[in-house]
Order: sequence, then structure tokens, then C-alpha cells
Amino acid sequence: MNRPSDPPKPRVQSIGSLVSQLISRRGYAQIAATDQFHEAIAAAVGKELAAEVTVGKLNRGVLKVFAKDSVTIQELTFQKRSIIKHITKQLPDAKVSDIRFAVLTK
Repeated sequence: MNRPSDPPKPRVQSIGSLVSQLISRRGYAQIAATDQFHEAIAAAVGKELAAEVTVGKLNRGVLKVFAKDSVTIQELTFQKRSIIKHITKQLPDAKVSDIRFAVLTK
């Protein structure tokens, strides 16, 4: 005798869990973090110089920052300590210990 089996019950998840999964899948958290890093850099070096910069990923405390040309990188290197200080002050949870600069290639 074959009994019809019960349909599988749906797994219930909290809204918070679903939202965090959506944010991580879509990369919204990375976009928000990148914007915050860029704002901290702009506070340290000024908006004009910050306009020449693109923020990369943070990996093991090292933030990758890309600039349009080597002259911009040289200026950023002079202000590196100030930039790290501003980032540490504005984003203490990020735990940035160093910044690596590179020329943005297309």
C-alpha cells in the first residue's frame, strides 16, 4: 500500500537572516564599506585629490587604493599616515593597518 507522503515543510527563517543573506549576495555591504573608506580618504586629503582615487578591497588589514596616475600615488604616499589615522578614527571596526597604492589600469 502506497501512502501519499506529506509535502516537505518549508524552512522558516528570520527576516534579519534573509536580509543579511541578500546584502552579502548582492555585494551591498562591500559598496557601503567602499564609500565609507572613500569618505575617510577625502577627509584626510581633500575632495580634489580624493576624486582621483578608487578604493579597492580590504584584505588582512591592508586597504588597496588605486589612483589615476603615479603623481597622485606619490602625493597619497606622502599623506599615508594621515589617511590611515582618519580611517582608523572614522572606521575603527575596519582595522586598517596599512594602505597599498597602485595605478588604476583599464
